[in-house]
Amino acid sequence: MKLATIRDIAIKANVSSVTVSRVLNRDQTFSVSEETRQRVISIAEEFNYKTPRERKGKNAVATNSDAKIGTIIFLTEQQEEMDAHFSLIREGIEKECIAAGIIKTNMLRLSQFGNPDVVINNVDGAIVIGGSIENVAPIINQVENVVFVDYSPDVEKFDSIVIDFQRATRLALEHLIKAGHKDIGYMGGWRSEGKDERHHYYEVIMRENGIYDAKHVYIGEWATTEGYASMQRIIEKGNLPTAFFFGNDNLAIGALRALQDAGIRVPQNMAVVGFNDIPMSAYVNPSLTTVKIQSEMMGRMAVKLLLDQINGREIPVQVTIPATLIIRDSCGFQLS
Repeated sequence: MKLATIRDIAIKANVSSVTVSRVLNRDQTFSVSEETRQRVISIAEEFNYKTPRERKGKNAVATNSDAKIGTIIFLTEQQEEMDAHFSLIREGIEKECIAAGIIKTNMLRLSQFGNPDVVINNVDGAIVIGGSIENVAPIINQVENVVFVDYSPDVEKFDSIVIDFQRATRLALEHLIKAGHKDIGYMGGWRSEGKDERHHYYEVIMRENGIYDAKHVYIGEWATTEGYASMQRIIEKGNLPTAFFFGNDNLAIGALRALQDAGIRVPQNMAVVGFNDIPMSAYVNPSLTTVKIQSEMMGRMAVKLLLDQINGREIPVQVTIPATLIIRDSCGFQLS
C-alpha cells in the first residue's frame, strides 16, 4: 500500500504543501488559523501519516554529533585533483561537519557511467557531488535524505545547490564584449549528460550579440594539459580570436602557458577569462581574470541542508550560489 505524502494531505485539505509541513512539524513561528491547523492534523491522522522524525522514533538523530553523513562524488581522486572546484566543495563539507560537531562521515567515489550495484549503508543522509540521472538512481532508492551539489535531478523532489551558469557566463562575455572584442573563442569540456551549461550559454549570448562563430569553439577534457595542447593546435591553425572564455581555470592556465611559449602576449594579443577562481588563478603570470564560484560555500551549505532534512524538513529547497567577476591582468580591461 502506498504511503500518504504531504502532497496528498495538502490536496485534501486544500492548502499548500508548505502549510502541511509546517503544521505537522509543529512550527511555532507559522501563523495559520486554528481551523486550518486542526483540519491538516485530522487528515494526516486519517491517512496515518507520520513525519520523518516520528517515523524514525528512537532512531531519530538527537544531536548533530549523532548524525551519520555520507559524501558521494562521481570523480576519481585524480580527476578531483585536476579540478580544484570539486576539491573545494569537499573541503567545505568537511569544514562544516567539524563546525557542526558531526563525527561520522564517509566518502564514496563512484563511476560517472552508472553504478547499479552500489550499496550505501548506515547513513542518515548523503551529499552527492555531480552525477547524472542514470548514476544517481541507485542512491535515491537507498537514502531517504539527499542533497545534490552541482547537479539537480529534480527540483520538486530533492534539495540541490547549483550555480547560476547563465549569469556567470554573461558576466565573463559581457566584460569581453565591452572591451571591444567580437572574436571570442570558448574552450570547455565534455559532460556525460548533454552539453555543459557554460558552453550552452556561451552560444546563446554570442548569438544575441550577433558574433557567434562555431569555428572558435573547442571541447575536450577539463584538464590543464588539455588547455595547453588545445591552444597549441589553435595557434598552429592561425587566425586567432582576440579573446577566449574558458570553462574552468585549469584550461585557462594551460592555455596561458601555450600562448606564452608561442610568444603571444596576454592581454595585448589575446584576452583570457577563466571560470571558478581556483587559488592558483591569482598567481599565474599574467594573473587570471575569472568568474569566482563559491565552491567551498556550496559544500558548507550542503551540510546545513542535509541536517535540516534529517531533523524533519520535507519541502525540497534549491540554493543558487551567485558568481562574481574577478578582474585581474589577463584581460587588460577594468570595469568602471
